[in-house]
Amino acid sequence: MFTRLFRSRSSGSQKPAPIKILLHLGMPKCGSSALQTFLSAPAFEGLTGERCAYLVLKKDGELLWGDSLLQHARTSPYGYAASARAEDVRAISPQQQRNARATLKRLGQDYEWLIFSSESWGPKAHLFADDWLLADPAFEVHLLAYVRPQIEWLNSAWWQWGAWTRLQPRPWINRMRQSVQWHRLLRHWADKPWVSSLTVRLLDDDIVADAMAYLGYALEQRPRINQGLPAIVLRLYQRHRQLRPGPHDSAMDFVLARQLHLQAQGTPWIIGPGFATELVECFHEDNQQLAQLVSPDQREHLLADPRWWQADVYQQRPLAKLNVPKLNAQELEHLCVVAMEAIFRLDAEVRELRARADVSA
Repeated sequence: MFTRLFRSRSSGSQKPAPIKILLHLGMPKCGSSALQTFLSAPAFEGLTGERCAYLVLKKDGELLWGDSLLQHARTSPYGYAASARAEDVRAISPQQQRNARATLKRLGQDYEWLIFSSESWGPKAHLFADDWLLADPAFEVHLLAYVRPQIEWLNSAWWQWGAWTRLQPRPWINRMRQSVQWHRLLRHWADKPWVSSLTVRLLDDDIVADAMAYLGYALEQRPRINQGLPAIVLRLYQRHRQLRPGPHDSAMDFVLARQLHLQAQGTPWIIGPGFATELVECFHEDNQQLAQLVSPDQREHLLADPRWWQADVYQQRPLAKLNVPKLNAQELEHLCVVAMEAIFRLDAEVRELRARADVSA
């Protein structure tokens, strides 16, 4: 299933090897939930032969890993475990940091890599002080970040967050421009004195396989994790706001994606040709600098991909209406069918669990 490419740690009287820590800087909407879902599953331990540990840093400084982390992920509607928000991490006390640092040093004797991931960390390097938890000579900290073309990101992000605010797409997107200046954001991380290296990768079809290759493991092809919801679900959210009350009430997204087995579709497109041209020009300089930050092979892909540089790529995409007076009957019927199938399947699982509980009692 996999190929192991690690070298063994040095032994004997030599100086102990530094403890390697990987921070996946999850830029939002760049595959973080898919990667975290895999890292939070037993399949990750099986792939790495338990030589890599995925850890979660909680807002009180406690660390989760192993069985406790797997249990947390299994009971979460999101289906994964991730470290606390950057704002919460910043508030961890010095004593809590010392306790967590001691735990990391113990774990570092048993694992090749200690891995953290949080979607909220990527845009907020300023919240991580030069003397924070990982600023220790015993640690060798490597950063891994994934990015995608900003215009596609902004269109997707509008449906994730913007559509549930009172703002129209243009003013909301204009507010978000600084959040997707990838080079500017990542340079702040690279300048941290406790960072050994920064690797920036372009988000492709399988972030999990790409990240595992970075760690040294080849992963077999498998179905994609956490594919986006089809437009019909987004339209239902719009018409029935109790299903998605606010920008960050996304738990149902993950539950539906996991249970309904819906085929992924493109998110409705809401960025017009003129606005796309304006945005391409806005990001051009930052993207040129980004090209110098990535590896030579990634640079070649970046420079050759017109989605980063040419507005006409987006001008052929038909604009969707922000609100629709009537839902597509065929799409709605299909959604009803897969929902009924899911209810039947889940009911069978509940009955089986109840039977097991009665036997054990």
